[in-house]
Amino acid sequence: PLTGLMSDSTFGDYFAVKLRRAGYHAVVIEGAAQDPVYLHISDEGAEILDASPIWGKTTWETVDWIRRRHRNPNLSVAAIGPAGERLVRYATIIADKQRAAGRGGLGAVMGSKQLKAVAVDGSKEIPAHDPERLEALKKSLYKKYSESPRTAESRMHGTTNALVYSGSVGMSPSYNFRRPHIPESLARKLSHDAFKQYEVQDPPSWIHGKSCPVKCARYTRLEYHGEEFEVKPEYENLGMLGAAPGVFKVEPVLYFNYLANIYGLDTISTGNTIAWFLELVEDGLINPADWGLQARGFGEAVAVEKLLHMITTRQGIGAILAEGIKRASEILGVGADKAVHVKGLESPAWDPRGLRGFALSYATADVGASHLRGWPHTRDKPLDGPAKEVVDSLARDRDRKTLFDTMGICIFVPYKLEEIAEAYDAATGYGLTPEELLYSSKRQESLARIWSSLDWLTPPLDDTIPPRWWEPESDGPAAGSKAFQDLQDFLDARRYYYSIRGWHPELGVPLPETVEKLGMPWAREDAERALETVKRRMKL
Repeated sequence: PLTGLMSDSTFGDYFAVKLRRAGYHAVVIEGAAQDPVYLHISDEGAEILDASPIWGKTTWETVDWIRRRHRNPNLSVAAIGPAGERLVRYATIIADKQRAAGRGGLGAVMGSKQLKAVAVDGSKEIPAHDPERLEALKKSLYKKYSESPRTAESRMHGTTNALVYSGSVGMSPSYNFRRPHIPESLARKLSHDAFKQYEVQDPPSWIHGKSCPVKCARYTRLEYHGEEFEVKPEYENLGMLGAAPGVFKVEPVLYFNYLANIYGLDTISTGNTIAWFLELVEDGLINPADWGLQARGFGEAVAVEKLLHMITTRQGIGAILAEGIKRASEILGVGADKAVHVKGLESPAWDPRGLRGFALSYATADVGASHLRGWPHTRDKPLDGPAKEVVDSLARDRDRKTLFDTMGICIFVPYKLEEIAEAYDAATGYGLTPEELLYSSKRQESLARIWSSLDWLTPPLDDTIPPRWWEPESDGPAAGSKAFQDLQDFLDARRYYYSIRGWHPELGVPLPETVEKLGMPWAREDAERALETVKRRMKL
């Protein structure tokens, strides 16, 4: 809904396990219902049931209602809120109240089908090729990573201290990416120390995650506006709902996070869009009073909260902001140069001007601006050398992260590829090497690019970055840095990335011989058509 591209998003915990235990590997949902429905999947099969009583309810209310109706508190429920029902283009799917399949607007897909929720609870045994070896691996890996020094920070704080890091190296999203470097004293206002007083030592009974060796989720319980609520803060939520709109106070930011969860909004796109709007207000490019708002610019918690409500209900300016930052700038006719997105997907909370080559990941990712499509293995700044020099490591990390998503493995647990291959063999008996497993990632990326090119993507024009990241940072360790040294640095790095992927070095489309080498001869004709389609658009 947001980009017109293929989209994927991942949430953790028990939904997938319960689905598999019910006897299913996947669910494909076609068409649309005439009236609101939800899908219930159990050992006995699947059934489509009436959701009229919960249409309009929040995600939390939906989860509670479905569990009560089936008298089963163990149901895992993936639901949409009012934002998904109203087709907000970055509406998300919330599983079990706290886990979000956040990006790209998949909640709006469910809303368009009038599908309120999918509830699952299977109890069958999941067959494995070598169950004894798999069980032994599970225990050894759990012990290893639950005690590893590499996971100590995550075990203690989750990702809640990341603003201290991003702000120190010039990668924070503060003030709509205008201040990627912020002082530590400001960043610590939205770090673990600031909300440690609200942390729940014994999480609510409906929270899962016990199988994870790291357990990085930190749950908080607090009261705001006379309402007590629970929320699981993470860096992207703190960065985009707090630092990006300039609100550096724990209580309202956690409340914004809670509202996004119950309404079913992507915290990244929501915070990015609101921060963009507040910059327009601050710079005098738009009069908020015309839209019934009292706001002067960044830092106003009351304005952020009201905009969250207006976006969810599509009221006033919210109806425009609900279209996403790219469309909103086109509708209003102002602010396109301040809109931080790639291919229509709003940027997450990592400004690439603080890390050499990282912007290329945003530029070339199949979904648009995603921080989960690979990082270059360097701590260098863009001024430290050509971006091309770190592209190989970026591609490798992209393949690794795609494989982790494919396997349903959390990227915050630093499993070795050899460990994954061994566990996969114990589960399936396929005997694939780590390199063979990584081929699945290369295939996925090339297939997505072929499909997108046949639809609307013109890589030489769309694999790019927003104007803001061509502005040099004003201070901090990355002072003077843009995302790339210059345009030629960017083009050289992009051309090299295209080449090592086996794509046309100028057009960015997978070559027919590449899909053959990747073991997909059936896709050769599609690759040929995609190449010719892009050539026609470029008038070549």
